[in-house]
Amino acid sequence: ARRARTHAHAMPRAASLAALAASASLAAPQAGAASAIERPGAAAALSADGPSWAGACKRGPTTFAKGERVAPGRRAHERLRVADDVPEAWDWRNVSGVNHLTVMRNQHLPQYCGSCWAFGTTSSLADRLKIAALKAGTYDGVEVLLAPQVLVNCGGGGSCEGGDPGAAYEYIAEEGIPDETCQNYEAVDGECSPYGVCETCTPGQDPEPFLPGTCTAVTDYTQYTIEEYGHVVPPKGPTPDLTGSFPSQKATIKSAIYADGPVSCGIHVTDKFEKYSGGIFSEFSIAPELAINHELALVGWGSEGGEDYWIGRNSWGTYWGEDGFFRIKMDSENLGVASDCSWATPSAVKRTAGAERVSPAKAMESKAKAPRAAASPKTKTTKFSGKGLHHDFDQPCLKRADGAPKSVVKTAVPQYDAATTPDSWDIRNVDGVSYASRNVNQHIPQYCGSCWTQGTTSALADRFMLAQGKALGGTNAFPEVELAAQVLVDCVSANQSNGCSGGDPTAAYSWVYENGQTDATCSPYTAKDGDCSDLHKCANCDPRKGCFVQTPKRVFHISEHGQVRGEEAMMAEIAARGSIGCGLCVTPEFDAYTGGIFNDTSGCKEQDHEISITGYGVTDDGIKYWIGRNSWGEYWGERGWFHIVRGTDNLGVEDACDWAVPDLSDWDLLPKAASA
Repeated sequence: ARRARTHAHAMPRAASLAALAASASLAAPQAGAASAIERPGAAAALSADGPSWAGACKRGPTTFAKGERVAPGRRAHERLRVADDVPEAWDWRNVSGVNHLTVMRNQHLPQYCGSCWAFGTTSSLADRLKIAALKAGTYDGVEVLLAPQVLVNCGGGGSCEGGDPGAAYEYIAEEGIPDETCQNYEAVDGECSPYGVCETCTPGQDPEPFLPGTCTAVTDYTQYTIEEYGHVVPPKGPTPDLTGSFPSQKATIKSAIYADGPVSCGIHVTDKFEKYSGGIFSEFSIAPELAINHELALVGWGSEGGEDYWIGRNSWGTYWGEDGFFRIKMDSENLGVASDCSWATPSAVKRTAGAERVSPAKAMESKAKAPRAAASPKTKTTKFSGKGLHHDFDQPCLKRADGAPKSVVKTAVPQYDAATTPDSWDIRNVDGVSYASRNVNQHIPQYCGSCWTQGTTSALADRFMLAQGKALGGTNAFPEVELAAQVLVDCVSANQSNGCSGGDPTAAYSWVYENGQTDATCSPYTAKDGDCSDLHKCANCDPRKGCFVQTPKRVFHISEHGQVRGEEAMMAEIAARGSIGCGLCVTPEFDAYTGGIFNDTSGCKEQDHEISITGYGVTDDGIKYWIGRNSWGEYWGERGWFHIVRGTDNLGVEDACDWAVPDLSDWDLLPKAASA
């Protein structure tokens, strides 16, 4: 089925909190804009007049209507000698210098939604996918974020009015769930239709308007499921570990976290907890386990000053707590955080049954498996026309300004040296560590020609993580960075940049240099044009008070930016400082690319799309290539990535690239402690 968008595809149910707080949506912009994002102090925290807790996003204790799905002997503590195997401290953000967790989230944007039950489950499950791959040595460096919006759309455990993590796990086990590049989080109760699970959007065709375009279901995508799930603490009574001992509840939870990854837990949220800004939290409440109203994840534990604590992750953005995390007393006065924990074990991923991708451009599907096929007839002065599977050839998303590009270069740029520049380099594997930011999809929840912001923010996020890793001695320990492409869509107007109608990557870097940039938990990607107000740079939403400006915990600044072109100069820049944003010419064959080393033969070099080049290499038979990341979702190319011939300016990819240098001068670099 095809449909034209006029607004976000999923309309709230009449009784939903989203409907009650319709004025709270970021879709209703506030007047007034600031020229720059204020750089907060290191101790910035939620103000006393911040959001008040209203309503509950978790409907009581976690239940499994069909019973647990746990084979005998499969609980974590049953596979361990708990007293000997479980360490005194553990933190999945930093295991021997490697961050094993996925990026931080915010359930309350772009509008308020009581979906904690979906975030606690999908975040901990995504963490476990990453942890399992890292343990097995099969992690490819590309982080997977599971789509909580699918659970909200399909009633897979609840809605924006709250839900049950147990029902969410049961849904995922039976139906599977895609990653978030299939279904962007919109914080509304949506439709459980094929396009409510996995979709792509193309520009509107006459007589439809160009924006917001037409969206269709995708039938060929990666689906994730689980094989086991249950309560962390056995509901029918304790069971022994490998030594025959019966571990305590605390030791049982530690075992589950240590052996397999974070667990999803309920908590009784109070006003004091909502205003938490750091330290070891404690608060007395009567029978908190009987008043569970929120779901989050426990990711580790530790001790400070003789006080044992749990380490938890919330879904309220990085401006809450300790970069979105918290520490809370372990044994008492902890709001019942350890009284209602559940877990799931991810199973092997699979592709969905559909072999064809539903698309208005059916004619291109025959080329989907032939990236090296003869190119469409074209000269260097003519352009492709019409709509592709992912790209609009008539109105490209990349615009270059006339004249010399603006740059601010303060230090010597890296120089190519055949003796010292490595023969291969990959942001996904730098000395065994991945610094790659997550995959994105610029075309959902509606069509948006924002490639010029996506290529820049993805490359820049990579660089922030790489720079932090170098500062910490070669680790990628938390925090992970996901910059807010939406801020650039809303705010950059130089060089004819016009949001979803296309723009100039150099202008985007210039804006970040002058103003700084927030992360995606401050301003999530909505794929539509907004105004450049403070509300659209960093916001928070409450069901009673609506959406309001939020002071970010951290603003990302760059110290310089410039351009690079040509094979050797690009290699030197990437190997020294990380990913770069580059333009290229999209041909119908590239639009339909599914894998391999792409080699265009049309001679097209008219750049109309922005991607990031994240590395390079050479095959055993001597074919040189670039490694690239697109912004068309996981179902495009090689899980959203691609390889393209290097050294021939294929598709013009070596003609015009941008780089920037992260400024870490005001960063309070984590971690304070590491797991052994």
